[in-house]
Amino acid sequence: MTHPSGRARRLGPGMTAALGYLAMAGSLSTDLYLPAFPDIAGDLGASASVVQLTLTAFLVGSALGQLVIGSVSDVFGRRRTLIAALAVFTACCFLAAASPVIGMLVTVRCIQGFAGAAGSVLARAVVSDLSAPEDAVRAFSRLWIMTALGPAVASPLGAWLTEVGGWRTALLGLAVLAAGMLTTAALAIPESLPPQRRHPPTPRAIGRTMARLLRDRRFVGWVISFGAAYAALMSYIGSSSFIVQDVLGISPFGYGLTFTATSVAVMAGAWLSGRLAARWRPARILRFGQLLALSAALVAAALAATQSLTLVTYLPLVVAFCAGCGTMMSTGSALAVGAAGPTAGTGSALLGFTQFLMGAIVSPLGGIAGTTTAVPATIVMAVSPAIGLIAASLAARAAEPVR
Repeated sequence: MTHPSGRARRLGPGMTAALGYLAMAGSLSTDLYLPAFPDIAGDLGASASVVQLTLTAFLVGSALGQLVIGSVSDVFGRRRTLIAALAVFTACCFLAAASPVIGMLVTVRCIQGFAGAAGSVLARAVVSDLSAPEDAVRAFSRLWIMTALGPAVASPLGAWLTEVGGWRTALLGLAVLAAGMLTTAALAIPESLPPQRRHPPTPRAIGRTMARLLRDRRFVGWVISFGAAYAALMSYIGSSSFIVQDVLGISPFGYGLTFTATSVAVMAGAWLSGRLAARWRPARILRFGQLLALSAALVAAALAATQSLTLVTYLPLVVAFCAGCGTMMSTGSALAVGAAGPTAGTGSALLGFTQFLMGAIVSPLGGIAGTTTAVPATIVMAVSPAIGLIAASLAARAAEPVR
């Protein structure tokens, strides 16, 4: 990818922080209102399963938004697409807080997920546009450090807001954060894709771009590697509550402390990938993260299978595992979006869609044997980085991409 002289210098710490804030749209939209589920059910007279549809609808909308918004930005530019999508996202946040019935809340959340996908997909695209190839891993590591703050902040904030004023107050808090994102995009994010690098505004042209990327073995390999990293993290998150509370017998408060520790570990892994970028090639950093996560998960699986897993052994293993995930995701996203070249928006779209798809597939697998064993969850935690390791090896050996 060719970058005109001087463009890489525009991606300073301030803009990286702004893009990281925008990339939190998805995690804030899910984690912030999870503590409000019982309050939503009681106030709107809905069952727990129906309330959970608000989360499912958001994730479905996010997956579709990832696929569409990035491609649209390759046609119309990043800034215009970002501001339009965040305006819809902000409006949906206020509408969700005012929803009188559960059906309206589910519908609005789906649209909110679609529009909110712009935060992450276009943050990645802008970073790729403005970063020279040799700086991409460091830039993406800083972005992922910011992104990882979302889950660490959202859950306690949502619990506090729900306790203060109920579920509508929690969603109003999200609306305020969304309005801040819209303001940040309007004031701090410049256009990073000049008109001469955009693509014809036709569905056929967008389809050709996607088809070309899907024939590129390097791009597909890096995308699968990143998706596997996200799936690994989702397999941990989806099973962590019942492992800590039901298998290890720790209190909900104790579980919260372990989750905070692993959230910090994800940020530490992203930070480490940025530090290693000065000495190691990106593919080597990615392999390091994959091997770290795989090793930790295999040890955890062995201990779980022999009923030897305790909090003393579990906590350092999942901290190491999540640090590996942070390293994998920051480096994997840099390699995948970088391989998309001038079609970084479409590349980021396919990356995000694959991320949500693989995460959705593995997240329920950890509980297939019930809540009294950690064996399935730890096996899935090991299989995911192993798949990523194979995909990354194939990508590294691939010839020049098909054009």
